[in-house]
Amino acid sequence: ASSPSVAMADGLYPSVPVRIDPEKTPFETQMERDHNAREFLIAVEEVKIMQQQLRECYIKNGVNHFEVCKDLRESLWKKMHTPNYGAPGPARSSAKYV
Repeated sequence: ASSPSVAMADGLYPSVPVRIDPEKTPFETQMERDHNAREFLIAVEEVKIMQQQLRECYIKNGVNHFEVCKDLRESLWKKMHTPNYGAPGPARSSAKYV
């Protein structure tokens, strides 16, 4: 059995191509990556806050939570099922994110 580092050295796994925009300087490219990373982290924290609010709504309203918490539940569902939780940039699950 070979270790993962040996497998990568043997070329079994293809490397992910780095996409470079010829119109941008390296500084602009890095600033865009940093901006997208910050926006993604903000979107993740927004989801966590919405989850906490939904949890509190369920506890507070008891058996009526289906009706009272519906808007919050649906907005959280929509946000969680959009790429990057609605943050700009390529989807984190794609090969375009380098």
